[in-house]
Amino acid sequence: MKPHHTPYPLNALFLALTVFSCQPYAADIEPTPEMVVTATRVEREVFNTPQAVTLLDDLAVEQANAGTTPDILSGAEGVLIQKTNSGGGSPFIRGLTGKQVLILVDGVRVNNSYYRFGPHQYLNTIDPNLVERIEVVRGPTSVLYGSDALAGVINVITRKRADFSGARGADGLAVLHGASADASLAGRLQVEGNFNQLGYIGGISGKRFNSLEGGGEVGEQRPTAYDELGGDLKLNYRLGGGGELIFSQQYNRQFDVPKTSEVTLGDKLKFNYEPQLRALSYLEYQSRHDEAATISGMKLNISFNRQKEGEEIVKVSTPTVETREITEVKTLGVTTQFTSKLGRAQRLTYGFDYYRDRYNTSKSSIDLTTGATTSVMPGTPDGAKYESWGLYLQDEVRFSDRLEAILGARYAHFEADGAIGVNQLSLSDGELTSSINGLYRLAPHWNLVAGLAQGYRAPNMEDFFGRVDFVTEIPNTQLTPEHSLNKEIGIKYYSPRTSGDFYLFHTTYDDLIDRVTVTPGVTQRQNIQRALIKGAEVGVKHSFSDRWSATGNLTYTWGQDRDTQQPLRRIPPLNGSLHLRYAPDDHSWYEVYSLFADRQDRLSSGDLSDPRIPIGGTPGYGTLNFKAGFKPAKRQDLLVSLENLTDVQYKSHGSGIYAPGLNLAVTWRLALQ
Repeated sequence: MKPHHTPYPLNALFLALTVFSCQPYAADIEPTPEMVVTATRVEREVFNTPQAVTLLDDLAVEQANAGTTPDILSGAEGVLIQKTNSGGGSPFIRGLTGKQVLILVDGVRVNNSYYRFGPHQYLNTIDPNLVERIEVVRGPTSVLYGSDALAGVINVITRKRADFSGARGADGLAVLHGASADASLAGRLQVEGNFNQLGYIGGISGKRFNSLEGGGEVGEQRPTAYDELGGDLKLNYRLGGGGELIFSQQYNRQFDVPKTSEVTLGDKLKFNYEPQLRALSYLEYQSRHDEAATISGMKLNISFNRQKEGEEIVKVSTPTVETREITEVKTLGVTTQFTSKLGRAQRLTYGFDYYRDRYNTSKSSIDLTTGATTSVMPGTPDGAKYESWGLYLQDEVRFSDRLEAILGARYAHFEADGAIGVNQLSLSDGELTSSINGLYRLAPHWNLVAGLAQGYRAPNMEDFFGRVDFVTEIPNTQLTPEHSLNKEIGIKYYSPRTSGDFYLFHTTYDDLIDRVTVTPGVTQRQNIQRALIKGAEVGVKHSFSDRWSATGNLTYTWGQDRDTQQPLRRIPPLNGSLHLRYAPDDHSWYEVYSLFADRQDRLSSGDLSDPRIPIGGTPGYGTLNFKAGFKPAKRQDLLVSLENLTDVQYKSHGSGIYAPGLNLAVTWRLALQ
């Protein structure tokens, strides 16, 4: 019989949360309420939003002192970052990741129809220098955003010019970031300003990541090194009457990104993503009118998203042969959003979205001794296309001063087409999704919230074709969407010195797609699995005084296959973070914090065969970390972090690499005028 144990960080968190309300507070000044857009597509206070929301504002993003965008989310409430490689960083929300979590940039889909099942690297293709804030909605959000939002949505909101106080303005910024554990160095040059009502912000970035040193006895991990270049430009023109026109261009190119676990734990001598490219352009019109108008708000967006991914693979069994596969997906997107007020107690948000993916693919086999190249059929056929569109309606209703509800519905349609040889294949289906979320004001500082929401994920091109070759795998033109039904209840608290939330969730999944053997040696993707995931999330922020503050969060997730009664694959263990902060003045701050997770030894058969998971399960851990911020001179900011002070050997559950050992990270910013 296993002895019962509770990780020491959990005890520390509960102790800290218990004493919070007993501390004196120096200044009883009502802070500005935090606002969120992603949960309802319109601006709303976090406290008065009946969904589970994690918000990282501009200050949290800037002071994260992170070298990559996934690292900004490290320790955030309800989010766990898994890393198969140093160039990865896949967010887990409520037990799911990969193509079951939707990623947005400024409300535009990053997910396309090629995203594969399981952890992936695409969040890391967003340059952290662009990020102003990150909003995470935990739980199904398919009504507003469509497919893939089974577990939740991560919306990365990028910076734009906000200061139009003068007719002319111009600023510059130079940023350097370095870290010792991977001997990385990153730099950025940025310009920002305005000509009357035209604002602009743009920059170029470069990064070099070397081999990562793990904690404890791990030492140098190879291959983990890669390089990255990026550039961006955003223009925003303020129109009369509250309107705004926005143009954004983002480009990110990563070079020779190794998929480390395939080499160190698998059967590959080489597995590089080369190239790894994301280029996004969009033009958006926003307007706000008098609330008495028929349409009080409008947003129109046209986007073009190009993602190109190459795989260069050499197997141990065939060391003189390298396969190179290129998959380029070009996505045209059109979204519309309208808002209408119906009296004083009702607001409608409604709209339409359309995305079309076009594929350019190729694959070749290269004899490394002779240089001879042979064409091979790629995983997704060249010229394939995938289209999806949806109509949605959301109704926010205030029944009384205490009771509010948000009701929503969406109808969506998708279709996929592609040819393998003379075989022209197609797949199409429709989906109706709905949700209801309610809020009841128990007391001035307490809100009771609850929700019932459906989610779906349409089978994408990777499900449909996968590695179809009509020999070892055959397509399935009868695939249907994956479905979820989420039930949750929670409490939100907000006062001048303390805010927090607590959620319980229970989600059932049907028609999950997995690969099955149909005849000996032949597989096919089918809707075969039913699952249950349930858990709890808690987060608290507290100010002891105008100098001292603390935050903490904890997430517990439990998953099970409803047919076999076996554990569900890749379920994260109990995990969280605890932060204590001291800010003596406007020019400096200091923070000590811990990231922790319990042991995960409740494993599925897939986990047991996964080389990334140690025999017996992933050990628990608790790290001790310190970071500080200073203003050493006028127009300068300096961030310093000492991470994993005790050099603990650890990794997130399912990760293919160990986290950094003792690590010094420094960011220096110089404002140019």
